Amino acid sequence: MVWARLRRDRITLAAAGFIVVLVLAVFVGAPVAHRLLGHGPLQYFAYATNNEQKPVGPWTWVPDQASPVPTPTAKSPRTLFILGADGQLGHDEFLQLLYGGQTTLEIAFGATFISILFALVFGAIGGYYGGALDGLFSRATEFVAAFPFLLFVIAVGYTIGARVNNVTLGFMQRGVLSLAIVIGLFTWAYPARIVRSQILSLREQEFVEAARMMGSRGTWIIRKHLLAHIGGTLAVYGSLVLATNIVLEAALSALNVGLQQDTPDWGTMLSNNYGTLLFRSGPSKGIGVGSIPLEVSAWTQVIPAAALLTTVVAFALLGEGLRRAIDAPESA
Repeated sequence: MVWARLRRDRITLAAAGFIVVLVLAVFVGAPVAHRLLGHGPLQYFAYATNNEQKPVGPWTWVPDQASPVPTPTAKSPRTLFILGADGQLGHDEFLQLLYGGQTTLEIAFGATFISILFALVFGAIGGYYGGALDGLFSRATEFVAAFPFLLFVIAVGYTIGARVNNVTLGFMQRGVLSLAIVIGLFTWAYPARIVRSQILSLREQEFVEAARMMGSRGTWIIRKHLLAHIGGTLAVYGSLVLATNIVLEAALSALNVGLQQDTPDWGTMLSNNYGTLLFRSGPSKGIGVGSIPLEVSAWTQVIPAAALLTTVVAFALLGEGLRRAIDAPESA
């Protein structure tokens, strides 16, 4: 019935299709584009800026070298910048966007998994058993909800961040796992309250009483009966928490308290090009370094901002569509 309702919801299907395309693009398309273009997202190109020290625009061929020596000629090897250069460092904006999306989604999915897992443990167990255990879990939930999250991230970054950031599990970028754990540990409070409120209502139902009378243990009842009834709610809130985590991760990286500058990320791209959206081009308006005017371009901030906006909106629309399909009356 839920699937039948979703098939009639074109907006939700479009959001789901966009998410599938996005996942394929950043996890499959990024290494393919890396191989086809012949350079990486952090590779420096000396000629990725024009004569005014302004980043080159989309679909520009530049000499494939990181140094102006030797001077390139018409026959020198060249490489294509599909979306132009990122800032003044001569990075490929297109590859930065793909690998940055990979990093952002890894952190968001990892943090959401941790958040939902903690919400299930604290909300389901506390709501079902009640008493002192429920009181302990409720106080822990309130503590996490009131904890100064940003201060904790800064403290971790300046104390144990250097050691934790190097844990990559062999396939992640530096800092991805540590930031996913930190965000996940401080975003489970609200979903835990939702799970607890539903468990409190479900534990008084007749099917739970019947399971108790048959001698079923509490953990078995939670796993086999109660979780099946809140699965739809968790799917809805999981998609909304995922969208929130994407924004949170990008904000932390933009504030330079998240990922390091050597890790491609949408928030880092925004931080590196902060203020370029309303910046007017021209030598007199440049950001001077000595006597050299360094120019900036609006697309270096518009592109990652648009990627963040469309991704967050897609996950939010998916969550809203799931909510409508699950909560719709039986006759719908």
